[in-house]
Amino acid sequence: MSGMVMPNLGAFVGWGLMAAIFIPNGWFPNEKLGEMVGPILNYLFPLLIGYTAGYNIHGQRGGVIAAFATMGVIVGSNITMISGAMVMGPLSSWLLKKFDQKVQPKIKPGFEMFVNNFSLGIIGLLCAIFAYMTVGPVIRLLIVIITSGVNWCTTHNLLPLLSVFMAPAQVLFLNNVVNHGILAPIGFAQVPELGKSIMFLVDTNNGPLLGTLMAIALFGRGRAKKTAPMAMFIAGIAGIGEVYFPFVLANPLLVFATMGGLAVSLFLQVIMGGGLIGVASPGSLIAIAMMTPKSAIIANLVSISAGFIVSCTLGWLLLKISPGSEDGEEEDPVIVGGRQVKSVTDFVPGMATPTSAPATARKSIQRILVACDSGMGSSAMGASVLRKRLKEENLDTITVVNDSANRVGKEYDIVITLSGLLERAKLSCENANTAFITVNNFIKLSDYDETVAFIKQHNQAANQEATT
Repeated sequence: MSGMVMPNLGAFVGWGLMAAIFIPNGWFPNEKLGEMVGPILNYLFPLLIGYTAGYNIHGQRGGVIAAFATMGVIVGSNITMISGAMVMGPLSSWLLKKFDQKVQPKIKPGFEMFVNNFSLGIIGLLCAIFAYMTVGPVIRLLIVIITSGVNWCTTHNLLPLLSVFMAPAQVLFLNNVVNHGILAPIGFAQVPELGKSIMFLVDTNNGPLLGTLMAIALFGRGRAKKTAPMAMFIAGIAGIGEVYFPFVLANPLLVFATMGGLAVSLFLQVIMGGGLIGVASPGSLIAIAMMTPKSAIIANLVSISAGFIVSCTLGWLLLKISPGSEDGEEEDPVIVGGRQVKSVTDFVPGMATPTSAPATARKSIQRILVACDSGMGSSAMGASVLRKRLKEENLDTITVVNDSANRVGKEYDIVITLSGLLERAKLSCENANTAFITVNNFIKLSDYDETVAFIKQHNQAANQEATT
């Protein structure tokens, strides 16, 4: 789901600003300009998400058929069909991909365009009809049920219970799934009626996670204590919450600090009338401020501040119970050809303990991928940090890019990711010789020591083989 939504977040931000400014209860109401708000929400967003999902699966053809099929759920429902696009986009493009894999090798020369166009058109037509008759109504019913449940929780002041699910979901990299797949569609449905929605502040409310990081910065130990302040700045100002996840994964007790802070924050938002006008992305304090309507300024400020204080206090208490567990110093594993090795010398030919090396070991490292959940936030920072490190080591001829762990492909010699995303990255890799290296923190310069050592020894062995 993050792969469908994250590349389009710029459009969501633009829509949120437009709604915050021009709708009747916005900062500067304008009836004419406000007319764009509804069509963008109901048509553009589902089509963008559907197209992106299809493109990720099957390139341009996948994007086209996904957009076509998405129109079925849009027309088949009277509510915003972002969730429906998340179903039909991947489904229709996957069906077309399977068809192409079976049929295209058998197409006679000269008939490629005929078969490709008609196959996309016919499969797309069937998917659109199927979406119109079944997926649209089913998704609409599910959203109505979930929305009713959320509204019931809100009416009875039980919305803080969402923190029990959201806090663990964040550190398990499911935050984008829950936020964009469940909460955001409910929020978009509530905005036209209420002018704001608390749903936009469940995941993006970074007050609680900043409080947990503050507790680590003040009362933690070792490496975690030193890196927590920088993580606070990146999460709070840049809005990249992924930098917070490794701290809690290293000391799972700290999830209860964030959970408590989020529960208090949600409770205050309910009783004070907090909420945002749209998705705050990235989830920074600046983006939250820009998406805050006039009627919710005080509520949002108080609730986020209270969440920060509560989570910081709980974090301090939990760190007294388990002061050192967040400071693990385990070496990052290196995996090549599906086999974990203790060091790079285990598989690089010509080193101390050579074994049968993969074919790519005879070629210098040329391309490195830094992969995170969505491929936009923390991995972009990690790629920047690694480029700086490689430049210091005179290895700046190596190309370093960032992307989602779901889109590794086959063109990279090394993939660097977090341990929680390793299996996902390996599943999306199409090259059995790609080396995988996990890091604890994308922004920690020293976490790339293993990568630099691997590159140097690998390239040295490749150069020795080339000369012989």
